[in-house]
Amino acid sequence: MPMTNTFYIAANILFDIGTGEKKEVLMLVNHEIDATFFKKADADAYKEFVARRTTNNEITWSVDQTRLRGTGDLYVIRGVQYVP
Repeated sequence: MPMTNTFYIAANILFDIGTGEKKEVLMLVNHEIDATFFKKADADAYKEFVARRTTNNEITWSVDQTRLRGTGDLYVIRGVQYVP
């Protein structure tokens, strides 16, 4: 069975202390609890954004309903990287 690395997307806002400039960033985190929870349409849009920037299909991305919340309308973006 091949080894895998699993990542989740976390959306954050960074502020530059010197200039006050705001940047919206997406980061990879290792646990679903650290991921950002999205509505389905937003998750789909961010997944496509990230997938277009992953070269050579290195990571397989999916939008999954979160298992960590009681409501059925929150989703996370999960990426699986297969290790040779």
